Amino acid sequence: MLRNALLCGSLIVAAIHPASAEDDFAASLRLRGGFDSNPQFSNGSGIGGSAFIGTDASMAAAHKDGDTSLGIAAEASQTQYANPQATSGLSGKVIMRGMLGSDDLNVSSVTTIADVSTYNLRSSDLIQSIKGEAKVGSFKLFATGEGARSSLNQTNAIFQDFLPEAQQYLRGTLIPGMAYVRGKFEVGASINLSMRRYAQEFDVFGYRRDNERIQPFVFAKYADKDFSVTGSLSQLRGTWHDPDFSNVKTLLYESNLHWRRDAWTLDLTAWKRANETTFPISPITIDAAYTGKLSWTVTPQLTLSAAAGYATTRYLDSPFDAQTATVAFGGSYDLGNDYALGVDLTYARGILISGDKADALILSSSITKKFSPFVSAAADDGKGSVARKI
Repeated sequence: MLRNALLCGSLIVAAIHPASAEDDFAASLRLRGGFDSNPQFSNGSGIGGSAFIGTDASMAAAHKDGDTSLGIAAEASQTQYANPQATSGLSGKVIMRGMLGSDDLNVSSVTTIADVSTYNLRSSDLIQSIKGEAKVGSFKLFATGEGARSSLNQTNAIFQDFLPEAQQYLRGTLIPGMAYVRGKFEVGASINLSMRRYAQEFDVFGYRRDNERIQPFVFAKYADKDFSVTGSLSQLRGTWHDPDFSNVKTLLYESNLHWRRDAWTLDLTAWKRANETTFPISPITIDAAYTGKLSWTVTPQLTLSAAAGYATTRYLDSPFDAQTATVAFGGSYDLGNDYALGVDLTYARGILISGDKADALILSSSITKKFSPFVSAAADDGKGSVARKI
């Protein structure tokens, strides 16, 4: 699936004519390696630690011609462990977007393809959404229709292994809403109407997982050069077809804050979301996360950072939950010519769904190369014009 997405993305990029003021392209490649004391985040009787090597790659390309714009973004990551008992981690995502129209009236299409394979998760998603938006004065009206096909397989506390076959389901969603925009501030409301239908009427445990959901939202955001804040609040109401699953009624939220002052940058995030699960006695999980990161630009080349986070996963209709707390320190040094060296140290401590305690220490170093040919070309053109003037 991911290979086909990358091929489609290549065709989109190939269709873009040679670089102009309305074309953009950026990419990065990071090579990393280090040691993970607990790569499968298990208790003391786990597989032990392991050295690892990894690769992270990302790219984004965009083209705008009048009222038409095309874009593609892709990212992929791989982690390979020296310990033969440690499962390699693989993930990839491709997002293709097209938009037709102006700021006052437009329609856009977004296609997302994602795959993840780790020691405790195997998932794939194909999502297609179409959004129409109209602006009347300070008011913005919008409606989004979305369809998705997903596959999910997870390990669990009862069987300690993946299911014999992944759970596959279809999702349909309709999101109408409106917002009021004034300057750098926006506030609005929407409602998310969705349904899920599984390929098999009964899962491997004999449960019906089909469900319908209603989720009204209120949201607001403010964005300035050095300060931005966004927030949303929603009430999820879900109805499941299986009588052994309780209907869900819970409050969800998401907020982000970014603040930069002089050499300091602060990022804070808090969210509470509902996620799918294959756990036999739970309809969904309610996940929450709280993270903070403080960065200090010591010199134009050297940046130091410290971060902390806390995450929880609650399995509804069961006594099970999981918790993880992390602390991380890092540094990055700009070598010039779009190269950078990085060093990161992360400590994680948590309580697993089984009730066991686990901790892990991860030390890694990396080298990153960024690619931005259009920016370089623009800079060269600028130098050329100055030279001609001289």
